[in-house]
Amino acid sequence: MTAMKNPRWRAYLGLVLIAAGLVALPFMGSLVEHAPRFVLFYGLSCAGFALVATATASLPLRGVIVAAVILRVIFLPVTPSLTNDYYRYIWDGRVQLQGINPYLYTPRSPALDSVAYDDRGLINHDGLRTIYPPLAQAAFLGVAAFDGGLPALKLVFGAFDLAAAIAIWWLAAPRRRHAATVLYLLCPAVILQTWWSAHLEAIAVFFVVAAAALLVHRRDAAAGVALGFAVAFRVTPLVLLVPVLLGGRTRPLRFLAGFLPAIAIPYAPYLLTGGAFGSLFQGGTTWTGSAFIFSPLARVVSPRVALLLCAIILATGSLAIARSLRGRESTAAAFAWELSLLLICLPVVHSWYWLPPLALGLAGGVWLPVAMGIVTPLGAVLPRAWEQHLPPWPQAGILTTSRRAIVHPFAHRRGVPRRR
Repeated sequence: MTAMKNPRWRAYLGLVLIAAGLVALPFMGSLVEHAPRFVLFYGLSCAGFALVATATASLPLRGVIVAAVILRVIFLPVTPSLTNDYYRYIWDGRVQLQGINPYLYTPRSPALDSVAYDDRGLINHDGLRTIYPPLAQAAFLGVAAFDGGLPALKLVFGAFDLAAAIAIWWLAAPRRRHAATVLYLLCPAVILQTWWSAHLEAIAVFFVVAAAALLVHRRDAAAGVALGFAVAFRVTPLVLLVPVLLGGRTRPLRFLAGFLPAIAIPYAPYLLTGGAFGSLFQGGTTWTGSAFIFSPLARVVSPRVALLLCAIILATGSLAIARSLRGRESTAAAFAWELSLLLICLPVVHSWYWLPPLALGLAGGVWLPVAMGIVTPLGAVLPRAWEQHLPPWPQAGILTTSRRAIVHPFAHRRGVPRRR
């Protein structure tokens, strides 16, 4: 216990635990089939992260950068185990190579039978049109144009992930700069969601953090461009217009002069050829997942009324955040709270959605989104891990019925697929 009082000892023990937990995961086989393994080793890395968070000053930044790069590169050749979103990314890119607007058809549509893709049958939600915004589609097209697959996607997203660390350094106040950058680079959720699962959220992280940093440094037009690009990659940052325009942290005309073209130009080619939204607005009506406020409300009222109530909560909370966190110096905190409020109100939330508020929270010293970003990957897997650890049940009878009634609805709400 005496050693635990030494910050240097805690920092290096935490680094070892992060590395041990993460490095073990690629060798665990399918973590859908062996969910308890993920809970164990990811939990170990989270414990290490918590130790590092208490002693970041004891870790030299150069050493952290080396460790962070090694931990990321380990996952480059590893096929994602807990997600299959990358099939859709590759598919959308190949659809565009054929000169077809990806928002017009579902992957199972006969109109796309001319698109060559051996893994077409593995695309999730293949009865829904794509929801990914235009700049995300441009990234998919770029990868497809070079005949790239999963490793190419990881390299593209990973480059933005490392750029986000630089943006966090630039955004954070001098007294928080070292700690924020170290924790982002060593964050298990960031590494897994980007370098293992190949989620495009890292691009939104970079542009949102860059927008906040540009506001802090009084570069309003450039901040508008960065936020416009963020929205053109992931729609959720659009909510940040409230704290930007109502928080006394920008010159509105200059900001909008950068924002409006940055969002309009990427959307224009898709809108002119048939559409740019796909199934985006079906969330909450056609499907839900891991919703914090929406799901309880939807059990009491209709889904549409639940959506309206969530919108009222979001609007009220957004105004409160903009009024209470005013000025350029509070931009990181205001953005972190605003995106966290949005995620609490959305009808569909996945664990990687928390990466932008996590990064902003590290820069602004707001720990709720950091904690949410760290633990939500566990929340998505725990129901399956619990189910797999249950003892064998009788082939028929009330116990089997009870097991299905308890586990499967919970797993469905958390976004974990049911067993067939």
